[in-house]
Amino acid sequence: MLQNDEYIAFADDNSVEVLSLGSIQDAGIDKKDKRADMYDGTDEEGKPVKYMKEFAGCTAEQLIALNGSPGDQYNKTGKVPYVAIVDPHTLKEMKSMPGGGAKGNLIKAVEEAKAALNKEHGASVKRSVMRKAQASATTIEAALTKDGAAKVMPDLLKLETSVAKEAEIVKAVAAALREKVLAAATTQLDDAEAKIAAGDMKAASAILKPLVSALKGTDLARRAAELLEKTKPAEPAK
Repeated sequence: MLQNDEYIAFADDNSVEVLSLGSIQDAGIDKKDKRADMYDGTDEEGKPVKYMKEFAGCTAEQLIALNGSPGDQYNKTGKVPYVAIVDPHTLKEMKSMPGGGAKGNLIKAVEEAKAALNKEHGASVKRSVMRKAQASATTIEAALTKDGAAKVMPDLLKLETSVAKEAEIVKAVAAALREKVLAAATTQLDDAEAKIAAGDMKAASAILKPLVSALKGTDLARRAAELLEKTKPAEPAK
């Protein structure tokens, strides 16, 4: 099932798969079983690693470690394969499927369990949604370093709008980014204030004009407007 493209795509957004496979080392790797063949790849840090062909993206070490997890406690039949759908909050088995199951039956069982969990605990988070939010935040943060707070504020607002109806953990990605953008804006305001004190009104004004518009609706809006006002030439006395 974990090699079925449709199920892999479904599981990516709907479940966390935990394998519990015994005798990988002695019955598989040591005896050079074809199902224990490996291929060369790189891990998340770009380091060379050997993955199992039978379980692409998993190393032998990872599978052996998983076999020592609580995953093996659910199979009381003594037979394999065995699929257990587990409540992640309590680790209690919600549904048992001795002998495994066809793709459609497993997807249906996961969807039923997910609906029950969402009803009790609130909406779950799709990995694709979280990855998209994180990717957007990373792009915006890179632009923040290069272009400044005013330039990235529209993109921040778009991100916040896109995650407004998502779970709190997703909205937290945008919230953390907002803090960074406002911190960068504060640094720019400090710089502009220093330039005003030094009499360089032109340089200060160049910093402040885009910020005044970008910071509307934030706690920094008033400070930005007041600083910009200081850069304007004094009116001649009447």
